[in-house]
Amino acid sequence: MYKLTDKPINGSGLLAIFCNLNEDDQKEFHPWLLNEMFPARLKIGFNSCASFEKINGDGQKFLTLYEVDNIVYLYDEPYQKLRENRSPLDAKFHKSFLNPSRYTLQLIPPSIEKNQNGFLNYIKILRRNINSVDMQKYHSNFISNIRYYNKLPLRRYANIEGEHNNFTIIESDEIDKLNDHQIDNYPLSYDNKIDALYECKIQLI
Repeated sequence: MYKLTDKPINGSGLLAIFCNLNEDDQKEFHPWLLNEMFPARLKIGFNSCASFEKINGDGQKFLTLYEVDNIVYLYDEPYQKLRENRSPLDAKFHKSFLNPSRYTLQLIPPSIEKNQNGFLNYIKILRRNINSVDMQKYHSNFISNIRYYNKLPLRRYANIEGEHNNFTIIESDEIDKLNDHQIDNYPLSYDNKIDALYECKIQLI
């Protein structure tokens, strides 16, 4: 059961990191996340950590997402200490990321929430730079469309750090439902648009 709500159930803050990797680093990537990165972040209060690989669309192949109660967790001392005191493997990977993009994101209600933590098997990511002349139209259309057309878990974020000013996540356990999704198909002007479909490979909650 999915619920349309103005109050976040799984937290209002999100960290998203996109990158490409060379073939050798790909072999070590998920073990590094599972053994080092994810447990350390869950220990300081992150709600969930997941890594995805692109199935189709634009942008980078790899995506890692971290959910937090709010963006304070992404600026507070415990997380900053993790970033300042990186292990040798952590430092190695961050230097080896190809074409990285990092986003710190704040949830914009309303959203369609799941009754569980973490992410479903497939997600569609819509990254947008919406021109200022269309910003009001974008928000108004979104509020109308999410109430009548969308049947899948969906969250929309404003960018605190990163290259796109709007960021939407749509989720499903069935890939065909994401392929048929229509929430963002109304005409608007974009300076930059990156859409991609991803599959979840690893997750810790």
